[in-house]
Amino acid sequence: MPTWRTHRAIVKAAWPPELPRGEFFRGVLRGVVEPDIDSDFVTRCRKKRCREARAPHHDPPEDLVRWYYDLAHFFRARGDMYSAGRALGRALHYLHDGSVKTKKWLLFDVHDEVEAKMDQLASQLPHICNGARHRRSNNPVEALCHAYALTSALLRQFAADAISPQEGAYYKARGRWKKIYATSAVVVAAVATAVAVPYAALLPAAVGLLAISFWTPRDYVLAMRGGAMCLRPTWGRPAMTC
Repeated sequence: MPTWRTHRAIVKAAWPPELPRGEFFRGVLRGVVEPDIDSDFVTRCRKKRCREARAPHHDPPEDLVRWYYDLAHFFRARGDMYSAGRALGRALHYLHDGSVKTKKWLLFDVHDEVEAKMDQLASQLPHICNGARHRRSNNPVEALCHAYALTSALLRQFAADAISPQEGAYYKARGRWKKIYATSAVVVAAVATAVAVPYAALLPAAVGLLAISFWTPRDYVLAMRGGAMCLRPTWGRPAMTC
């Protein structure tokens, strides 16, 4: 994995003028190294058996990165800029680690060499990326520039996606009504079917209602970003929560 100095150098080089520094910036610099200290856990299921495992750093689940991105919005809407920075920093950590392409036969030699070289080159950001390809790679320049590009894009997106607490409350109410409408539609369809064929709709109705209970409308995600509600992650157990 990239060194802490590399993680922080990427953040500093990619920091956009649209975002404040202060507590938020300090939080990001803290969060971008935290997963190396305090692990996140993902749920792995196989043959109907599930277990918890440490989240992989070089192939992180998209849901994990998205969770921390939404959590950062949640804390920002609540006025806790340091925690917002920590959450966003944790998301960036996984993007940085995922920029280094790994192969089993490379783990003990080239992989360490690539990350050591990235550490040496990090001080040259962003100039080293002028004209360079950026992609998930074993090439230190390509991997470093890919991490830089992803970081710059996510930071700018975070600055542009701000949702106010008032908007968060609106999305929460709209999401609740969507679930009510969906539940009502299932119940009405079940009653209409039962009139023609008694009991035939009971099982489909039960399955439909169960699916709705687990359904998370997009509005709920936006409500969380506005600080109006805290969603529970379905992918595992994060080290940082609402």
